Amino acid sequence: MIRVVLVEDHGLVRSGLRHLLEARGPIRVVGEAGTGKEALALLEEVEADVAILDISLPDCTGIELCHTLRGRFPGLELLALSMHEDLEYVRGFLQAGGQGYVSKAAVDQELLDAVLAVARGERYLNPSLAMRLALEMVREEEDEEPLSPREEEVLRLLAQGLSHKEVAEALAISEKTVATYRERSMEKLGLKSRSELLRYAVKRGWLRG
Repeated sequence: MIRVVLVEDHGLVRSGLRHLLEARGPIRVVGEAGTGKEALALLEEVEADVAILDISLPDCTGIELCHTLRGRFPGLELLALSMHEDLEYVRGFLQAGGQGYVSKAAVDQELLDAVLAVARGERYLNPSLAMRLALEMVREEEDEEPLSPREEEVLRLLAQGLSHKEVAEALAISEKTVATYRERSMEKLGLKSRSELLRYAVKRGWLRG
C-alpha cells in the first residue's frame, strides 16, 4: 500500500484526488494539507511514501516546498500536479528534487501511473510534457554556440553571485578580462540580462549545492 500526502489549497480538489487514488490504486491517503507550512507539520507526524504537491500554494511555491521537503525527508518521493505546463516550472521542480510532474489536464490514469512510478523510485512526466521538454533540449543544443571552458567558468561564478572582482581574484585574471568573457559568453548564448543568466544557470544545474 502506497501512503500518499496531498498538498493542495482547494478542498474540493483534494477530495476528488483522494477518491480517485484510493478507489483505483493500491493507495491510501494518510493526510492532506492546504499550505506549505501545514505540509511540513503534517509530514512530521505521518509516515508517507509520496507527496503530491500543487505548484501554486498560498504561502510558497511547490518548487520551494519541494526543495525544503527533499532536504528534510530524503526518503519521500515528490510529485507535482499542476495547471502550469510552462517548461520552466517543470525544470524547476525536477531540479529541486522532484520525481515527477503531471498536468492537471492529464487523464486520471496518468496520475495513477505517475504515483506508482515515483513510488518505485522512477521519474515520471506525462507524455506531452516529456515530448516538449525533449524537443526544447534538442533545439537548444542545436542553436547554442558552445562556450570555452574559461567562458563557462566565468559565467558559472557570476551566476552564483560573485562580483567581477571576486571572479577575477578566484581565477587570477583581471576584472576587465572577466567583463570580456561575460560579454562574449552572454552573446554566444543569446542572453540579454542577469535574470536570463540565472534561468540558464538553473537549467544547467550550476546553482545546485
